[in-house]
Amino acid sequence: MSGDKLEKNFYTVKELAEILGISRISVFKRVKQGSIKGQRWGRNFVILKKDINIKDLFKIVKTNKTSS
Repeated sequence: MSGDKLEKNFYTVKELAEILGISRISVFKRVKQGSIKGQRWGRNFVILKKDINIKDLFKIVKTNKTSS
């Protein structure tokens, strides 16, 4: 390899929480509810990039934040 970074096909719960501007616990709750499709990977969850649309998810999260 010539120093190129491998692009991964998933987000960790922490990464997705940072992108969406919500807590990790909120991401875990949404995975448990099924509104975010996550997969168990060892003791953790990962969210496959092909399973979500960040723009749509961000709109939903933003709407839920303002309606609280």
